[in-house]
Amino acid sequence: MTSTHGTHRDLASALKQQATRAGERAPSVRGADWRLATVTAVGTGTVTADGIVARCMEFYSNPAVGDVIRIDQSSSGNWVAMGRLASTTGVPWTTVTLGTGYTQGNTTTTGNNNGPIRYRRINIGGTWFMEWDGGANRTSGAQTANILSTALSAVYRPVARASFVIARNATSITGVAASTSVVHSLKVDFEMDGTVTLISAAAGDAETAWLSLKGIRYPLT
Repeated sequence: MTSTHGTHRDLASALKQQATRAGERAPSVRGADWRLATVTAVGTGTVTADGIVARCMEFYSNPAVGDVIRIDQSSSGNWVAMGRLASTTGVPWTTVTLGTGYTQGNTTTTGNNNGPIRYRRINIGGTWFMEWDGGANRTSGAQTANILSTALSAVYRPVARASFVIARNATSITGVAASTSVVHSLKVDFEMDGTVTLISAAAGDAETAWLSLKGIRYPLT
């Protein structure tokens, strides 16, 4: 038979545990806090991470499902997503799908050995940049001026046209003397609509046997 004393003691213990659990969940009791969480859904200016909806900070501008992020909670219970943690293997690259007339560069010791054309977003001193790598080869038949099959997503587009002079093969260009020992240049425009357009001295780009985008970088803000 349970004594009245024991019943009171069990009740007090249960109430204490209940109060502790409530305090752990209440920001007003616990105070401001932060934690690491994995993004499971992306909204408009928000992410859901471990069941918590948090508003993204301005510099966390390209959230993705699977990001491991830091989320901070105020004493009033509001959550903000501070941004993703750096990958232990570095910022991953995305390989593009090329447009008509192009194949990806290779990694052999002959031909265009720049590797495939790929890109990534990197943050340098608080500013986001688009970085490119690799090259492409010309296949038989016509080439399109836009070397991509589809436009880049908005988060990868420059705020104004970004133009660069890039390396290309040494075959002849209309109006320019050819040389088998000189690699001629080619202009490439990264447009605000997400296209990547080649500009040559000739009408069209059929004279380009290979091209390289390795080392190109432009700001996204």
